[in-house]
Amino acid sequence: MPALVRLGLLCLAAISCLVVVGRVWVESLRSEPVAIEMLSVPAGSTASDVLKALYPTLSARERSLVFSLYPELTHVQQGKYAFAAGATVLSAMEQIHRGDAIVERITIPEGITASELFARLASHGALDGELTLSDGIWAGLTKNWASHEGAFLAETYFWQQDLSQDALLNQAHQALIESLELAWMHADPVVKSVLKSPYELLILASIVEKETALAVERPRIAGVFIERLKRKMRLQTDPTVIYGLGDRFDGNLTRQHLREKTPYNTYRIDGLPPTPIALVGPDALGAVAHPEITGELYFVADGNGGHVFSRTLEAHNANVRKYQLKR
Repeated sequence: MPALVRLGLLCLAAISCLVVVGRVWVESLRSEPVAIEMLSVPAGSTASDVLKALYPTLSARERSLVFSLYPELTHVQQGKYAFAAGATVLSAMEQIHRGDAIVERITIPEGITASELFARLASHGALDGELTLSDGIWAGLTKNWASHEGAFLAETYFWQQDLSQDALLNQAHQALIESLELAWMHADPVVKSVLKSPYELLILASIVEKETALAVERPRIAGVFIERLKRKMRLQTDPTVIYGLGDRFDGNLTRQHLREKTPYNTYRIDGLPPTPIALVGPDALGAVAHPEITGELYFVADGNGGHVFSRTLEAHNANVRKYQLKR
């Protein structure tokens, strides 16, 4: 056998041995525990950066060997990852390759104010940074929004990558705009004959949201308010008075409060208040867009979480005596 051929065979055998040894070494990483319990992978991270974070003692050459044998692991996905007890270096790399990141969530309840929402965001451990406020107003508001009240859709939001408070608010703001435009586009003709704009629909939806927590009642309560507006009657709804009182409200709504003239006291002003009074969900927007109009003009809480409706003032006063004054 020529010497050159023998040399070639020896080189081939040596390479094969190195490959086998390398694979055995890499496979040993399957039993090597990760050095950390949690890892945040920012956008633009390389697989080598990730592997170094998982196993800091690996050299650049050793990391290259891993990826030469497992080229699919060179693709990593951004996100925040938590590793189970007993996770190994390779199983962690495979998890990051699949994108099995932690799913964070926040639920924005219907009926809270924007200020209450801001406080919830500030206390959420998975949201970065601080809100950008200008003169107390969130700076990311779409043009022509004078107030951030009502500007965010009450819904549950999910994310995996790092997310700032401003970015989450922007999602909620855009979701509200889309839902509001859709509600206005498909609103009943009677609604568009009474309300002048999508923003007025949002204002009324916020009042409906505060008046009842029962989804089944929302269209009926919306119908009462649409009927009152159509007849040029004042809305006379307590939640707007309470909102106008701000921090002065101590939980006890008095006759003096009802007589006090504020931009939000619908016992004293005609039509709608100037802004929404709370955040709304899709159901409240839908209820105002498609109200249940029956000719009813009044309602009163029945003490069990619902309301009793009436068409006349006489019937309403009787219901007030029965359910509120208990006589």
